[in-house]
Amino acid sequence: MWTDEELKQALNEVSGGLDKLSDPKKPLTKEEKKDRGRFLKRKYILENIKEAKEKNHRSEELYNSSIYDLLVPWGERHPFLMTVIMHLMRIRWQSGLSPLAFKESTERKEK
Repeated sequence: MWTDEELKQALNEVSGGLDKLSDPKKPLTKEEKKDRGRFLKRKYILENIKEAKEKNHRSEELYNSSIYDLLVPWGERHPFLMTVIMHLMRIRWQSGLSPLAFKESTERKEK
């Protein structure tokens, strides 16, 4: 789980990286296009974490945090495998098989 400060700092870093790559005077090289795609993926996931945190959806926040933790060190080098893992994780989370989903469902029943 991310604190608000960590999330804000990560979003600022990603936005800074995107700003450096958005020079309209020159076209992007192949490597810069890859970097821009990486930054856009990071930003998308960080925004999903922020949104889930604001709406107090712990399961979504945990899912997106897990995806981000995999995306940064490993997923950028293996994008196809990362996509497969993301879909498998999404299936597990939506089916309610995650440990957090079990915990939350028992808490709701007790109330």
